[in-house]
Amino acid sequence: MKEDIYAKAADILDQLREIELAIADLYRRFASAFSADRTFWQDLAREEDHHAALAEELKRSLLKNGSPFEVAKLNPAAVAAFRHSIDLQLARLERGEVGRREALFVARDFERGLIERRLYESVRSEKRDYRASQEKIRRQTEEHYQKLQNYILTVFR
Repeated sequence: MKEDIYAKAADILDQLREIELAIADLYRRFASAFSADRTFWQDLAREEDHHAALAEELKRSLLKNGSPFEVAKLNPAAVAAFRHSIDLQLARLERGEVGRREALFVARDFERGLIERRLYESVRSEKRDYRASQEKIRRQTEEHYQKLQNYILTVFR
């Protein structure tokens, strides 16, 4: 039974890492597609890559030394659907169906989705380094949402 919870926690954190990498890829592709916003997208992509590294760090921190933790109920279908929606936007971008303005709204909605779904709260630990990394991702995701919202308001008044 104990092994099952470790495997479940590792799987959740792996899925979150993959979501961060997929969002980073989407943002890099937005940077290529919309040269007027290239630096903006590249910065966001770098930060998403960092979130993926932090998700891996969370997993290592959680699983070493058998630290106590809990896994909240997480709907795997909801996580899969979130990931699938990223892939759909990548496909739409490749087909030329996403414009500059829509790209910003898509990104803003993904960031808001990460905030609202509280995916990183699905695995909880009292370990200080774990909580610090978790909080860093949460705070930076909220910053991404605000950056996108402010950019939209500035560029498309």
